[in-house]
Amino acid sequence: MRWSRTLLFLLPALAMATLAAAQAPAPSPGAPGAEGSPPPGNPDTIKSILNQEFEAAPGAYRYDPQGRRDPFVSLLKPVSADTGPKTRPPGLKGFLIQEVALKGIVKTHRGFTAMLLGTDGKSYFVSVGDRLFDGVITAIDAATVTFRQEVTDPLSTVKSRDVKKTLYPSEEARQ
Repeated sequence: MRWSRTLLFLLPALAMATLAAAQAPAPSPGAPGAEGSPPPGNPDTIKSILNQEFEAAPGAYRYDPQGRRDPFVSLLKPVSADTGPKTRPPGLKGFLIQEVALKGIVKTHRGFTAMLLGTDGKSYFVSVGDRLFDGVITAIDAATVTFRQEVTDPLSTVKSRDVKKTLYPSEEARQ
């Protein structure tokens, strides 16, 4: 009688365990417990799983910025602009406007010519239309040289601004 009671309790438990095992899903091929799958810490496996998770379904909505800024990027975070080549050309064309100093202006039969001192310690004679790395000389008169500087700030609506350098720095501070 004891065996019959024990068998009475074990038989339903064994039947339920068999039923649960039959209904359990088989491990997927990429799952950690599947045979032949790489170990769970493998970076390639993690990348492929993430790519599958974040891959847009066919016909799903996909955001296209069309040249606009990302609305989720903070405006307080500094943005680095792509200024093109990282190496500057030699000579005057490699200097920024803020790096040169106006040392003199000479009147010639063709107009005014300015003498700029570069950071390399050399002097350069320039006239209207000569190019620097971030701008061009637009005007030279008896006391000032005017540059048109290209603004590289991607958040700015202004693409260029005028910068004036004078022979007399005290006058430059007053403007």
